[in-house]
Amino acid sequence: MNSKQIQVEEKVAHFYSALFHPLLMPTYGCAIILFTQNPALLFFSNYLKFFVLGITFVFTFLLPTLNALILLKMGRIKSLRMEHPSERSIPFFTTAIYYYSLFYLFNSIDNFPSIFKLLILGAGNSILLAFFINKTWKISAHAIGLGGIIAALIAVSNVFQINLVPIISIAIILAGIVSFSRLRLNAHTPAQVYSGFFLGFLVMSLHLIFLNFV
Repeated sequence: MNSKQIQVEEKVAHFYSALFHPLLMPTYGCAIILFTQNPALLFFSNYLKFFVLGITFVFTFLLPTLNALILLKMGRIKSLRMEHPSERSIPFFTTAIYYYSLFYLFNSIDNFPSIFKLLILGAGNSILLAFFINKTWKISAHAIGLGGIIAALIAVSNVFQINLVPIISIAIILAGIVSFSRLRLNAHTPAQVYSGFFLGFLVMSLHLIFLNFV
């Protein structure tokens, strides 16, 4: 394999890593839930759907990203990729706080659909677990996010009887591509990727199981 081919593969790997960044998973998940034929959201106007999507994007992506940029400016992290585990502690913890803040906001709204509250709470708890694991081991945040969104799609499909099989299939394929990209960039070991996916899937599944009771 020549150097040019290696560079192309690395660029493709970086592209998929950025496009399916773990902080974007809640926004993608909410978008799918909002813009599919979900009977639980029949009273949602298009304006309300875009408002929920926008506020989710702000709390789960924009604010954590701005926080990371501030840490980069302060010299607390060397790059936004945060390749060393020690660089991830503060971003993970503050990101969890943003997610819990969004959960509190959603929970304070009367009759707000439980799916969104459980989705954000599950994501926040996954990040908090990653924060503690990261102290001794560099688990894959990308894999955690992918595992979580696949669990969410399966739960929504089963509980609300929506045919999301095509979307779930695409999500599984993309999870494989992104996981391979992380390995190709030497960002993680296979064990860190597999355990991250399992953690994200398990935590989100345990939260969304309550959809059957709310």
